[in-house]
Amino acid sequence: MRNLLFSLMILTGLLSCSKKKLDINATEILIPMHDRFNKIKFLNQQTGFIIGGQQFSHPAMLKTSDGGATWHEVTLPGNNEQKEIYGFDLFKDGKIITVGYGGTIYVSSDTGSSFQYVQHASWKELKDVVFKSKDSALIIGGSGFNQGHISRFKTDGSGSNQISEMLGFELCDIDMPDSNTVYYAGYGAILKSVDGGLTHDFTTAKNDFFKAMCWKNSNEGIAVGYEGSIIRTTNGGASWQFIRNGNDFTKKKIHFLDVERNNSSRVVAVAEGGVVFVSEDDGASWKEAMRFTSNDLYGITFRDEQTCFVVGDNGCLFSIRF
Repeated sequence: MRNLLFSLMILTGLLSCSKKKLDINATEILIPMHDRFNKIKFLNQQTGFIIGGQQFSHPAMLKTSDGGATWHEVTLPGNNEQKEIYGFDLFKDGKIITVGYGGTIYVSSDTGSSFQYVQHASWKELKDVVFKSKDSALIIGGSGFNQGHISRFKTDGSGSNQISEMLGFELCDIDMPDSNTVYYAGYGAILKSVDGGLTHDFTTAKNDFFKAMCWKNSNEGIAVGYEGSIIRTTNGGASWQFIRNGNDFTKKKIHFLDVERNNSSRVVAVAEGGVVFVSEDDGASWKEAMRFTSNDLYGITFRDEQTCFVVGDNGCLFSIRF
């Protein structure tokens, strides 16, 4: 019986390896930096930002004004804590908020031309942020899998900037698909708020460390996990379908780190080791792409319907044209 089980595992592995991978058009954009790049976002077709750095010693931010063809380093205030930036958000009027290690926050009101430094009162790890309006934002974070927190933040940096709620698990991604609906992803759970973040409840998502989400609207979303799961909901998290079960021992282990979609039906997920998965049907089915890098890929964004950018370790930056 043991030999039969072992043979089945070998056969399953061979079959999975034999599946044809998707050939995608990836182009490396050389950046004279070797910091880890964590996230990338575009404000419009021409203007985009990358954030990252070195955890204990250096925050990094880059900006493009030509659609991602060239990038230059943004000067951040130097008379404060110099720590890595983990997450950020852009508002349509040009406001920017970044969050990072040790409670470090940078705020800009002029599309990154200048920044104000704000120290979060908790000094805890801040993982992601989302604008609620031009005047307010929600910040989430945590560490050690069992310590998470939510903060309400005034975008001008005023106020106490205290943690408003502590949780028993780490949070690492926050999305707001409309003015009332907020989703929080983290260790073993995805939470949902329908009142702009004042209160929240658990969705039915479980059994993975959910690192990232993307939402077509307030009901249709995709989440990916560090154990290798891809889950999908069409009813606002009331139920989730496992498209890929990361706890299935017959599947190879993949550590997903980010996922993003365009405005139609294409969704792309990135992972450690340069792994990229692509869906052309709103996340209902996926194909693994041929690898174009061995670097861990931490962030992805779509500039337009046919072009996305991915960033990761060692200052790597790629554009992918579909």
